[in-house]
Amino acid sequence: MFSDLASGSPGWNPSLPAWLSVRSLRLASGLVLFAYITAHLINHALGLVSLAAAEAGLGYAVELWYSLPGTVLLYGAAAIHFTLALWAVYERRTFRLPPIELLRIALGFTLPLILINHAANTRLAYDLFGLSSDYTRVVANLWLSDQQGMQLGLLAPGWLHGCLGLHFILRRRPLYRHLRLALFAVMLLVPVFSGMGFIAMGKELRTNAEAAAAARDYQGPAHAGQRLALAHTKDRLLIGYLSLIGLALAARGVRNAVERGTRRLISISYPGRSIQVPRGWSVLEASRGFHLAHASMCGGRARCSTCRIRVIAGEQHCPAAEAGERATLQRIGAAPDVRLACQLRPTGDISVVPLVRTERPIYRASVPQRSAEREIVVLVCDFVNRAELASEHLPQDMLYVLTLYVDALVKAIRGARGVLSYVEPDSICALFGLEGSLGQAARHALQAASAIDEVMADLNERFGRQWHCKAEIVVSLHAGRAVVGEIGSSDPPAVMAVGEAVDTLKELREAGAARRSRWMISEPVCTAAGLDAPVPEKIVLPSPGGPICVFPCASPPLPPGASAAVREPQAPWRRLWGV
Repeated sequence: MFSDLASGSPGWNPSLPAWLSVRSLRLASGLVLFAYITAHLINHALGLVSLAAAEAGLGYAVELWYSLPGTVLLYGAAAIHFTLALWAVYERRTFRLPPIELLRIALGFTLPLILINHAANTRLAYDLFGLSSDYTRVVANLWLSDQQGMQLGLLAPGWLHGCLGLHFILRRRPLYRHLRLALFAVMLLVPVFSGMGFIAMGKELRTNAEAAAAARDYQGPAHAGQRLALAHTKDRLLIGYLSLIGLALAARGVRNAVERGTRRLISISYPGRSIQVPRGWSVLEASRGFHLAHASMCGGRARCSTCRIRVIAGEQHCPAAEAGERATLQRIGAAPDVRLACQLRPTGDISVVPLVRTERPIYRASVPQRSAEREIVVLVCDFVNRAELASEHLPQDMLYVLTLYVDALVKAIRGARGVLSYVEPDSICALFGLEGSLGQAARHALQAASAIDEVMADLNERFGRQWHCKAEIVVSLHAGRAVVGEIGSSDPPAVMAVGEAVDTLKELREAGAARRSRWMISEPVCTAAGLDAPVPEKIVLPSPGGPICVFPCASPPLPPGASAAVREPQAPWRRLWGV
């Protein structure tokens, strides 16, 4: 049985009806091949009863698989499964996978090497020379030619590959989990009994003079031409099989070189980290390629939904979900901005947040080293009238308000490549500039401010309609030097900044709270972003580094070169909240 390598739906997606999707073809063809191998193993196990019982079972199998419908079904399934496996080899951008998936892949591509030799001595011998495929001839010749080890080796790879494939498909089903110990026993015992049956048939044939004579005759010079023809056919099949795999790997290497050579790179931003990958990678492949912990129970086949992510920026660069992904998202009732990481292959820069946390990294951690002094931009959003609202509304209503408020602001900050430092009911702090220049950090911070402004307008419209209240915030931004470090043992660890930038921001926050000015933007932020001072008002505040100019604003200015379109990727809030 051939390997299903796809980490998500392949880029090749022919227009097929839902019941004839690539995933359905892969599953159906794999089940046919698994049924063939299972029947083969059970037939071998009948050798424990007697050679006659095994021959009787083989007669039914030959009648089924050697018939025209059986031949078309078996070889059609093998061709489809192998073609999809080759396409998956080509499509895969990285082979950094959990060990159990790598084992399944290796088993899948090892099996045909053994099956070709087996098929040459059975099916081809029957079709070309009319030699019977009964156990008496085949087993006797295998033992006489000392190839019984190859036959026993045939038992494991395909069976284990199929069992692992079914495990990935079914392991989230309650019935499967209830029966998993019994099914594990079946998985273990079927090949064991099959091998024992094969050995039992060999022992029985040792006392069968007629079978021994027939085997010696076939191994003699009279049938040398037949053996040579079968050997040549087997060699050509092996060369063809390996050549196809080699072509798929070579095509994959050429495609990867072209993608990197033409610098068709896109940025995928995660909470606290941004990476660049060639266009065409899925988000799950990007996570695995850079050793980022990302849950995925089904191996990237759009079945389990554990790899799901929320797209918080760059939705316009996300191709529409295909049938398999849509079905899974509809089954779990996902929000419109939720996608499956194994299926999403963005065409441009996006920001995402994985929604299923992992207790530990799937691969070794690759934590960026941030513990250093640097120029950063600090943004703090203070919820100045939270206590007033809490005194006027039920705790349950206030919790709902805080949930919407925190969720919206966190998305806006992360969508602008900010890193959260802390989240509290009364304040949210974010850092910009942990990677990149101070100018980029200032522009990203202003983009986040613009998104927050729009988010709060939507929130207050909803709060006013439902509770006749309004959330009042003061957002302060300042650029300066600070020591930034990751602290704590959580995964990911908390990021803290200490230094002049944070100390000065305290003065901005106090002045903003006293004046109830929604935006307090320091002159260093405007200077770093290349922005003219947002006149007409300007105040001077004391700071540890000397007096600093601050501009109270009714709304945040957009960074140079930006327009209202910059806010578009950050504006799914109305749809997300159903308003």
